[in-house]
Amino acid sequence: MHEAAGSIIRPGRRRAGVLTLFGFVLLAAQPSRAADTPDAAAGRTIAETGVLTGHVGCSACHLMNGAGQPDVGIPRLAGFSAAYLEQQLGYFAADKRSNSWMAPYARMLTRKQMQDVAAYYASLPEPPPPENDPASDGLRARGKEVFEKGVMANGVMPCGGCHGPAGQGMGTFAPHLAGQSAPYLLEQLRGWHQGKDRDPMGKMMATEAHAMTDADMQAVAAYLQSLPGPNAGAAK
Repeated sequence: MHEAAGSIIRPGRRRAGVLTLFGFVLLAAQPSRAADTPDAAAGRTIAETGVLTGHVGCSACHLMNGAGQPDVGIPRLAGFSAAYLEQQLGYFAADKRSNSWMAPYARMLTRKQMQDVAAYYASLPEPPPPENDPASDGLRARGKEVFEKGVMANGVMPCGGCHGPAGQGMGTFAPHLAGQSAPYLLEQLRGWHQGKDRDPMGKMMATEAHAMTDADMQAVAAYLQSLPGPNAGAAK
């Protein structure tokens, strides 16, 4: 077939044109850097007053300093990585992690607001361990042993292999546990022991906790609560 010279599109030019157009589409699809930058100051406002009139903010349970309420099992948030906190908020909002308290609050937040409030709590120094810890030295010693060495006879691997030798965690894969509320940790361990996944990352924990005795779960929880975070009490 013959075409007029002015209408011929050479293969090389056609490929270049398609690649250029594809590049423009990719650029248009990319969110701006500014829009994705977490704003810890905005996150502080969300923590303090929430996002809807008449609803409390995160601080009503987790407090403004992110210490939580260890006596009633409300977890500490200060010192967790922002990525982990944002991940968990997303799970609550999408019903991938079931919690009758957290799910409604998470659903109120946009993705940007999740990033902001996660950045706020991640920026806070971790509170020191509780001064009036009722756990015995023997219980904490047993918890340290299980955390560091596991119980190989029962198929329980050392917790520190994933959560770090000092409970410092590994980002979204294995959260920071040092200084966390013992009642909260025990509640989570017992849930996994019963076979509950909790969230999409929980299958490994369900396998681990299934082989633990309740006494060892209590011991590990007590030991972890007694650990200071790497920046506990230090201003950032």
